[in-house]
Amino acid sequence: MSARAMSLDGLVDRLVPSALRPAERAPLAPALDAEVRHVDTWSAGRLAYYVDARAAGRPVVLVHGVDAAASSREMAPLFDALRGERPVYALDLPGFGLSERADRVYDRELYRAALRRFLTDVVRAPGGADVIALSLSSEFAAAVACEEMSIVHSLVLVSPTGLGREPPGASALFRAVSRVPYVAEALFRVLAAPPSIRWFLKKSFVGAPDPGLVDYAISASKEPFAHRAPLAFIAGALFTDDALQRIYARLPVATLILHDRDPYSRFDRLDELTRQNARVEVARIAPTLGLPHFEQLDATLDAVRRFWAQDPW
Repeated sequence: MSARAMSLDGLVDRLVPSALRPAERAPLAPALDAEVRHVDTWSAGRLAYYVDARAAGRPVVLVHGVDAAASSREMAPLFDALRGERPVYALDLPGFGLSERADRVYDRELYRAALRRFLTDVVRAPGGADVIALSLSSEFAAAVACEEMSIVHSLVLVSPTGLGREPPGASALFRAVSRVPYVAEALFRVLAAPPSIRWFLKKSFVGAPDPGLVDYAISASKEPFAHRAPLAFIAGALFTDDALQRIYARLPVATLILHDRDPYSRFDRLDELTRQNARVEVARIAPTLGLPHFEQLDATLDAVRRFWAQDPW
């Protein structure tokens, strides 16, 4: 570097307040204490996933939910509990966790394609994998099972969206704001500020939110381009209209729905679904508010293991 360039750098250092300079950030740490691998996909770029394949048996695939700072950390209790019994995989969805956050169209088709590719090319389970999906990802997993049941042996849907009487998605105001780039980014920064993340997560816990989940969500929200996928969620682009009829009622695989109360999802049409699809059964894990595997892990595992043991289909 020339003396002139060095002197200009020194001038910048003196004139620009440190608070206005780009912060140097360490890479986001893994969400789970497990091996991290990657798979390249055509539509969603590079996806990260966690794996512990030391045990034998049919693989279990865990799929986290979708929110402002989602990641596989949302599935940590299940990953840790099952890793000694079965091969376990946890996928960071496109735009979240350690997966690529490129500038692309984030819609439900992207997420369905990413999960389908993951199950087909990475997990490659003869007869399909047992998939456990959280919240909105339940719609993606159910759609994949409807399209290609050979890669999904069974489904456990934890607090799934799409079962309320009200249409899903964001308000008209949020949808409009999400289309204005700089305004949308500013909105994301408000929603993903540490106090906001703590507030939103507190609504999903009967007791205090899991501190590891809170801390990781805060870290993930600060990643470069962390706003891209969540803004598509805020805009309502990831939901399926009438998911009950278009997806859940058509499910061709054994399915267990776990629920109780949830501030972000309603389950008014559960009885309607079980009447239409005999492959769907329901278990209530109470008292919980959307994340039963954090506050009622034993009850959650008991319900899941009983469901797997039946294997009626």
